[in-house]
Amino acid sequence: MSDSIDTVRVDHGGRFMSEQGRGAQRADKQVSEVTSLSMLDAWLEEPVIALVVASFSDGRVFTLARQLRQIGFNGRLEVVGDLLPDQLPMLLEAGVDVLEISAQHARRCDETQWTSKAAQWSDQTAQGRFGYQHHNGRTVGA
Repeated sequence: MSDSIDTVRVDHGGRFMSEQGRGAQRADKQVSEVTSLSMLDAWLEEPVIALVVASFSDGRVFTLARQLRQIGFNGRLEVVGDLLPDQLPMLLEAGVDVLEISAQHARRCDETQWTSKAAQWSDQTAQGRFGYQHHNGRTVGA
């Protein structure tokens, strides 16, 4: 991995993607600035929302992602922040399409860790234990 790349994007399969998928139209929203779920209504028309989280320990990102999907957000939902591979299944369950982490974090938590966790989520979804996206008609492309 080149040091010239600042971030790495993680897909549903836990694979590292190129920067090509990042849209210039993305609306970055700081999780820490959301004071009420009613604020989310104003975001529904955005084509791409990125929930920016400062720390892996801030669980509000999961609630906000899930709430956006439940109130009808159909665009691409991204999370930006150095979350842990163990959190990937919860992100997918909440309806997140892409996770963006720092290149430095990607060196510590390599792609094999992410793909392993994504495979566990896929197995659980097949067993019916998870699958928010599946149950709401959204398809998950690996």
